[in-house]
Amino acid sequence: MTTLVKRWPRCRDSRSIASLGLATSRSFSSSPKGLSSADAQSVAEAFLDKFSKGQTFVRKQLLDANQLRLFSLTLDRPHIWPRSALLSKTLEETEPLPGTPIPAGYHLIYFTPAQLPGILGQDGTDASFNPDSPFTRRMWAGGSCHWPGADPNSSRQALLRVGDTVTEVTKVLSCEPKIIRKTGESMLVVGIEKEFRNSKDELCVLDQRSWVFRAAFDASKPVPVVPRPPELSQAELEEAAKGKIVREYSRSEATLFRFSALTFNAHRIHYDKPWATEVEGHRGVVVHGPMNLLAMLDLWRDETVNQGVGTARDDVVYPQKITYRATSPVYAREPYRVMMNADAVDAVEAEVTVVSNDGTTCVKGTVTDWS
Repeated sequence: MTTLVKRWPRCRDSRSIASLGLATSRSFSSSPKGLSSADAQSVAEAFLDKFSKGQTFVRKQLLDANQLRLFSLTLDRPHIWPRSALLSKTLEETEPLPGTPIPAGYHLIYFTPAQLPGILGQDGTDASFNPDSPFTRRMWAGGSCHWPGADPNSSRQALLRVGDTVTEVTKVLSCEPKIIRKTGESMLVVGIEKEFRNSKDELCVLDQRSWVFRAAFDASKPVPVVPRPPELSQAELEEAAKGKIVREYSRSEATLFRFSALTFNAHRIHYDKPWATEVEGHRGVVVHGPMNLLAMLDLWRDETVNQGVGTARDDVVYPQKITYRATSPVYAREPYRVMMNADAVDAVEAEVTVVSNDGTTCVKGTVTDWS
């Protein structure tokens, strides 16, 4: 895995990367025969009747230091915060100290799924909040994260910290039937909200997630492997990156495995290549959506701290929020880049994108700083 950061000079005439590349999203097969929008509506109503009557689902967990240590190392970050690199010891040598703030987005390694194997979906996904069959194929489509307790203008910050016992409160917000225009396929879009409160019952993180549920694949009917489109030329890549801060990645299967293990994510598209390619029609194992979200947040905070701008008063800096939407998969061993405009580092809003080197925009996000 590489994490090279580059700053490119601005060019007012630079083209968008999306305009240079080829779309790589797979056109999935239509819904099972006989499945109609009325069926989708019925399943959505049953789901809401089950989960959206005001009930909440509450769990408590100790924020373990070793879990954070292993996670940061998996992301090729030997220090939790940028300036902690000045310290003599890395995370390879020692755990984070009690009280260490959990970086933005890193709460995803806690409160992981807790089901017996037989309760997982056919594709290995957590089925805790699944609609009824056939809408059991889940994808993380986007969402938003807010850090209300991280306001630098507040006299007291409420942050998730190593060693604290934290409460997660989950509730279902919505379930809407939709139609995919390209294929006419029915799907359900489910909205979930998670609150993370510290031991003093202060709200530290508000995490809203949008999950898409599509009809399950028939694993007995293999699908053709989707060919990989050609990468852009070096000249095209450089042109598209002008005026931007660029961090380059090429994720290995080992990194995906470790990420899956630490987040207890058994979704087979992230480690089971035959399933990913022959059943779900991907051209390789898929990089986790949350991994791309973290790459966007890490780029923003690293640059904010390194340049000493915005709310970066010290090493520990959080945005006010991030909103993001996944638009196309990212695959292992295929180079891609996380980018934002160089002049957006000191702005209230910074557009951050994840772009494959074939020109496909894979994730779009907006990071909002504190004013």
